[in-house]
Amino acid sequence: MKFRSRNMKSLIKNLMWKHKPFWRLYLRNFVILAVVAMGSVFLACLDEDFTTKVRGYVWKIDIKTLAKQYKDESSLYIDRTQADHLFNKVKVLCFILTIERKLTGQVQIVNNTWARRCNKVLYVLCTDHKAPDLLSTCSVGESRNHLTGKVRYAIKHSYEHYMEKYDWFLKADDDTYVIMENLRYLLSHYPTNKAGYLGYHFKVHIDQGYMSGGAGYIINRQALKQVVEQGFRRDSCLQDGGDEDVEMGRCLEASNVQVFSSLDKFDRETFHTDKPWQHIWGIPPGYLNLYSRNGVRKGADCCSQFSVSYHHVDAATMAFMEQMLYRTSVYGRHGLTNATNVFPQRFLTGH
Repeated sequence: MKFRSRNMKSLIKNLMWKHKPFWRLYLRNFVILAVVAMGSVFLACLDEDFTTKVRGYVWKIDIKTLAKQYKDESSLYIDRTQADHLFNKVKVLCFILTIERKLTGQVQIVNNTWARRCNKVLYVLCTDHKAPDLLSTCSVGESRNHLTGKVRYAIKHSYEHYMEKYDWFLKADDDTYVIMENLRYLLSHYPTNKAGYLGYHFKVHIDQGYMSGGAGYIINRQALKQVVEQGFRRDSCLQDGGDEDVEMGRCLEASNVQVFSSLDKFDRETFHTDKPWQHIWGIPPGYLNLYSRNGVRKGADCCSQFSVSYHHVDAATMAFMEQMLYRTSVYGRHGLTNATNVFPQRFLTGH
C-alpha cells in the first residue's frame, strides 16, 4: 500500500510540474472564454442587432402568433374611457418608416400593438403592394441614404391628403415603441394652431436644436403647413441624403416652427432614444451626453411616469413591453386621470 501510495503521489507531482505549461494554457483559455462571455453580455445590453441575432440562433419567436394574440383585448379588465375620449379629441396620424422584408415580421407586431392606437397609420417604404396603410416611396429610393427623402415624401403626402383630418403627425421608425395614450395626453396641453413640434431634444447642429428621429417626433397641423409651404419650397434642407432628423430640424426651424417641451413637471423625459433598460441603468450611447439638451438622467428619474416612446425595440421586446404595459395590472393601484399641471406649457428657442 505504501508503495502504491508513493507511486500515486509521484504521478500527480509529475502531472502538476512536468505539464505545468498545459495548466497555463488551460487558464489562458478560461480567461479568454470569460472575456468573450462578458463582452457578449455587454454587447447584448447595448446593441439590439447583436441581441436579435444571438437570440435567433437560440430560439425562434413566432411573430405571427404573438401579433394575433396582442390584437385581442377581450379577456382584459380595463377601463378605456379617458383614453377613448382623447383618441377622438387629439387625432394623430402616424407614418412609420420601414422596408418591405419587415412586413411579415416586425411590422406585424407594430401594427397589432402600438400602431393600432393611432387614428391613422401609414407604413412608408418602397413596395409594389397596394393597401390603405402602405405609402410607396419607390420614386425616392430605399436605403438609409434615402431616409430624408422618405420623410419629406410622407410629410408632403400628409399635407396634400390629411392636413384637415388630423391634428398631429408623428414620424416613427419600425423599431420605435410609442405609448399613444401618453402621447395624446402630452399633446392635449399644446395648441395645434401655433406651429410646433416635440420629441427628444438634441442641442447640436441647429440653433434651436432638433428632435431625435429614432425616438420619434411629432409636428402639429400648423407646423405641417408651414414646413411644406416654406421650408420645403425654399429648399431650407436637403431633399434627400444627410441625417433625416437633422434635415427635418433645419426645415422646421427655417419655417418658424417652434420647439415645444416634452418634459413633465419634474423635468423627466417622455421621448427616449434607446431601450428602456439603457435609460434606467444609465448606459445609453456615449454621444447622448453631448447631444441631449436637457441632460441625461438614470434610475427612477430617467423617464416620466407618462413616458411616450422608446427606440431600438425589436419585435420580441415590443411584445414584452405590450404585455407589461397593457396586459399587466397592479391591483389597487391606478394612475390618476385628473392629475393637473403634469405638462406645463414650455415653448423653447435656441440653446
